[in-house]
Amino acid sequence: MEQNRTALVTGGTGFIGSRLVEALVASGREVRCLVRATSNTAALEALGVECVVGDLRDAESLERACCGVVEVYHLAALLKAPWHPEFTAVTAEGCGRIAAACAAQETPPELVLVSSLAAAGPSLEGRDEERPAAPISRYGRAKLAGEEAARPYADRVPLTIIRPPLVFGEGDRSLLPVFRMAQRGVVIAPGKAPLSMIHVTDLVTCLIAAADRGERVGVGAKPARGVYFVADELPRQLGQLGTEIASALGSRPPRTIRLPLPALWAAAAASEAWGRLRGRPTLLNLDKVCEAGAPGWVCTAAKAREQLGFAPAPFGERLASTAAWYQAEGLL
Repeated sequence: MEQNRTALVTGGTGFIGSRLVEALVASGREVRCLVRATSNTAALEALGVECVVGDLRDAESLERACCGVVEVYHLAALLKAPWHPEFTAVTAEGCGRIAAACAAQETPPELVLVSSLAAAGPSLEGRDEERPAAPISRYGRAKLAGEEAARPYADRVPLTIIRPPLVFGEGDRSLLPVFRMAQRGVVIAPGKAPLSMIHVTDLVTCLIAAADRGERVGVGAKPARGVYFVADELPRQLGQLGTEIASALGSRPPRTIRLPLPALWAAAAASEAWGRLRGRPTLLNLDKVCEAGAPGWVCTAAKAREQLGFAPAPFGERLASTAAWYQAEGLL
């Protein structure tokens, strides 16, 4: 790869974005991050990253951020407040605005858009890119809308869409409750739905590969063109995941308790009401329970393996490194 290849990352202060920035810097790229005025940029600046203040609702700031870059990785989105008025503006409309900003450049950069398996919808047998999208949650519909908002610019912008499932790894705290339950010997699961997962390091490697050599979306082309699912080969039920986590922690296999879905709906309704009242996002909300009630969230990464050389590390190793990070941080 040529030196002085400049990449722009949106969402660079987040869990996945921060790991992507580290990998891009290590690859020899110059890195620029679009950040909000209130963002804590100390970690980015320590890596020598250029921070550009802007907003996904401000087209002018996006054009400034895209000026002179060769590739753009768009990760910024709202995750935990699907009822918020800004949810669609940031998660969906922001994708169209960043694509438009790329198209406005004299030489449009490659754009890697990080979407979600939620945009495609649930599947028990293993969803591939050819299957029509059918999201069931507000989050999934917003992510799909973001993809659709970017597609009209694909005649000018080399665009690739990545749809990861549940992402875990060092720096993430969303899966911490499952690690804690496994450590204590009891995992409370809302059902037996299998879940595809991917470690953040494997996802980041795939994002960079997509920018380097990924298939591109085409205007008027089949919807599957330029789209990739990336996931570990084997899906896992939450109870099975708890057993593997316990093994990584050197603990006994935990007991799994099935939580009735009506109880989860009630808890989510209360949590979302409290979040709305306080004006703050909440991890447990009605949208997430809607997804939890699906028969499964399983996808296949066969296309990514074939075209991008996607080869995730052994899942047990990834769980062990995640557990070690939680322990080092004093979280377990």
